[in-house]
Amino acid sequence: MALPKDPRQKMINFMYLVLTAMLALNVSAEILNAFDIVNNSINTSNTSIDNKNEVTYRQFAKLMTTDAAKVGPLNEKANKVKSLSAAAHTYINSLKDEIIKASGGLDDKGEIKGKDNLDAATRIMENQKKGPQLEEQLTQLREQLLAVINPKDRKAFEANLPLKIETPEQKGPVKKNWTAYHFNMVPSIAAITILGKFQNDIKNSESMIIDKLLKEVSEDDFTFDKLEAFVSLNSKNFTSGQELEAKVVMGAYSSTVNPTIIINGQQVQAEAGKATYRMPVGAIGEHTISGIVELVKPNGQKVQSPFTETYKVGASATSISADKMNVLYIGLSNPISITAAGVPAEKIQASISGGGGSISKRGPGEFSVTVGSTGKAVISVSAEVDGKVKTLDSKEFRVKNIPDPIMKVGFSKGPAMKAADFKAQGGLRADLEDFLFDGVRYAVVSYRMGIEPRGREYVEGEANSEYWPKDAGVQSALRVLKPGDQVYFDNIKVKGPDGRVRSMQNINFKIN
Repeated sequence: MALPKDPRQKMINFMYLVLTAMLALNVSAEILNAFDIVNNSINTSNTSIDNKNEVTYRQFAKLMTTDAAKVGPLNEKANKVKSLSAAAHTYINSLKDEIIKASGGLDDKGEIKGKDNLDAATRIMENQKKGPQLEEQLTQLREQLLAVINPKDRKAFEANLPLKIETPEQKGPVKKNWTAYHFNMVPSIAAITILGKFQNDIKNSESMIIDKLLKEVSEDDFTFDKLEAFVSLNSKNFTSGQELEAKVVMGAYSSTVNPTIIINGQQVQAEAGKATYRMPVGAIGEHTISGIVELVKPNGQKVQSPFTETYKVGASATSISADKMNVLYIGLSNPISITAAGVPAEKIQASISGGGGSISKRGPGEFSVTVGSTGKAVISVSAEVDGKVKTLDSKEFRVKNIPDPIMKVGFSKGPAMKAADFKAQGGLRADLEDFLFDGVRYAVVSYRMGIEPRGREYVEGEANSEYWPKDAGVQSALRVLKPGDQVYFDNIKVKGPDGRVRSMQNINFKIN
């Protein structure tokens, strides 16, 4: 079983290894600042994981209110994982506090006074034997966490659990133990970062395990708690002489399991988990179709559910509806559903007038409409009834342009953005928010980007796609972007699925 790792976690681990290696070369201000950056990133990541885990624990609490007997044992395991993780996190925090105190404490800005102190971590973790104690506790914690996992899944978790107590391969004649490798003669800020990394491993391990426990709540059961039969008729209103079609399924059915279905005393063969039953309808009035659906659960238990459905044979009625809303959009394939009681869906036809529109049939009762000009359009419906083509109904729709998109950098609309987040992006985006149609995209055609660095010369460049301008000055300014700088976007052009190029409002970002 493959257990994917979070990309952010991979980056933190990589930065941690690189910075640890750099310590062997030199302890410079740049390296200390780099550890500060990594430590802050780890703390941010830990907060994010905590928030995500809290959502999972709330899901357990919600499930406990509906089925405590079933969820209880897994919820108990999840709470145990939560307790073990919290205790380990608190213990590591106490070690951090000791190292910070031994390094002179914190200054007025909340930063460690002796970041470059090489004695504090060595004295506390090696001389006072706190390192071996930590190694032992983390080893025990890993074993306790793995013990919660179902034995059939444990092997995969052993290979992928982030919390691992290993001493990396070392070159040279002198081999360091786990404590010496991590804490001997390392600056205080590096020791704090290393301890934070262990906390991150613990939280990620907690997250993996409780996610798996939540999944186990229903992985061996049906995807539903109660089985109920459902019948779907091609219509509930018919005219005399027409054919009724009924589709009957067990609710939330599986396409790989065929239930036994009896309809009006007749067994109907099921395929892909459902059965289709047909019969001619008779006299005008209300009628009933009924039967039983039997399904075998994974444990071999048979479950039966009766069903009853009524239908009426009477006069014709027509329904025309836009699948999204009562609006047709220029440049899109607008789906339209049309039903007419007493008329088979495959016999329904439709036409459109106004809005520069055209309509095509996609399937029984399903149509696709394209329009070319704003205003109004009328869709008319006809069908063959009793051997003659009759007009059944018509409906008026508004024809509108697709809304303008929102310009963003990453997921931010401005007016402020962190320098690191801004530099991580590759260009300007045009997002269509809160639009009912899925998959509608705008392409950025061009824009002008200006950067006003604080204390440096203003630069600008032209882009002919969503990606940043290739201008050397802009590229250079982007690489050194820092708080206080201003970034401007103007003359923005975008192109939507209707093929029209639109001019967008300017947007600005203050880097913080």
